[in-house]
Amino acid sequence: MRFKGRHVLFSGIIILFSIFAFNTLILFPAQEKPEPQQIYDYYLILDEIDGRHLMYVPLIVNVGDEILTDENKRYKVVKIEENRATARFVEDVNLEKYKKQQ
Repeated sequence: MRFKGRHVLFSGIIILFSIFAFNTLILFPAQEKPEPQQIYDYYLILDEIDGRHLMYVPLIVNVGDEILTDENKRYKVVKIEENRATARFVEDVNLEKYKKQQ
């Protein structure tokens, strides 16, 4: 008789733990790993609007990378298909404000 209360308490703890563990698996399921990006020797970066060539680089390009063209225009890479990256125009950059004052 004396152990009945302890057994009920222990069983209750096990049940609560099981419910918590089960709900955690439902609420936070394991996420699938994205497929690794194939590496190319070079990437061609194209303007999203008109498809013109912005840059040709021998570096790995990822979505979110930013580039600055020779016309001082900043672009952000939004999509990559094989070795072609599509970049969206962000802004014109005024380099004068970055020059040191003499």
